[in-house]
Amino acid sequence: MRTFCQMAVSLGVLSVVGCASSAVARKPAAGEASAASAARESAAAGAPVRPVPPSPPAACRLSVEDEHGQPLPTYAHQGKTWVLGTLGQRYVVRVSNHGPGRVEAVVSVDGRDVVSGEVADYRQQRGYLVHPGDSVVIDGFRQSFESVAAFRFVSPGRSYSARRGTPQNTGVIGVACFAEKPRAIVVAPPPRPNPPMYGHRHADAAGAAPAEEASAPSGAPPPMAPKKEGAARQRSYEPAPSASTDHLGTQYGESHYSPVHEVPFQRWHRTRPSRLITLRYDDAAGLQARGIDVYPEWRYSAPPHDPQAFPTRFAAPVDF
Repeated sequence: MRTFCQMAVSLGVLSVVGCASSAVARKPAAGEASAASAARESAAAGAPVRPVPPSPPAACRLSVEDEHGQPLPTYAHQGKTWVLGTLGQRYVVRVSNHGPGRVEAVVSVDGRDVVSGEVADYRQQRGYLVHPGDSVVIDGFRQSFESVAAFRFVSPGRSYSARRGTPQNTGVIGVACFAEKPRAIVVAPPPRPNPPMYGHRHADAAGAAPAEEASAPSGAPPPMAPKKEGAARQRSYEPAPSASTDHLGTQYGESHYSPVHEVPFQRWHRTRPSRLITLRYDDAAGLQARGIDVYPEWRYSAPPHDPQAFPTRFAAPVDF
């Protein structure tokens, strides 16, 4: 088993989500039947097989704001959403949850996970917990439980992703939202009246387990496994095949205080998110080059009439 920590946020205050274990794929051992073969055997024996219900849709929303909480200009173009950034500007990422249940939001910037800094992979990495009707502000690449490195627009060559060997992924922000698996609710039957005690304990009372034990969880989450830094670092520094054509990337900026803590969360489906959202960003010149009208109010409009050089014979007086 390999353990991945998951970040969470409660009421706008970052707090990392408790460590939940994620099994690494392996071949079944001798005598160990897979889930599919077990289901086929049950069906052959006549036992009912219940299919796994699909993950409910997650009502997530992704937006980019400046450091003061003002949304950055956003444009829809050819089926993609673009955000206008400015060189040197600090920004934050906001994930909103408009659904009825909690969701886990795994966020990446320039193809890098904002928690671990590794190449983004929502199947194995964990994210931020967003309560229903709430939102989470992610203000940088996480450095520890207390601080982050600010997101700041820089040239692609100075971006965190480029310096870690993946310049082809600059200019994009993404979120994978996972719905939470329903937690079991145990309803205890009403207590039966105590039988008369005549010097011995009743058999029912002796064999009954306390209600607390009957509804107790099966076990606490396992501790975090040590991370193999050498292998991960070696993979993340492999040379990239090509460079990005965008004008902006995201810097691993200055440190800011941003405390978080861990809370438990179990995904409805471990590797399949309920929703994936992607935003792309660039500066004004980059958006204009893509055909996005960044400054429509500055566009010159031709007059509705045909101007004449000599519209009248004499100059009329004008009061000044």
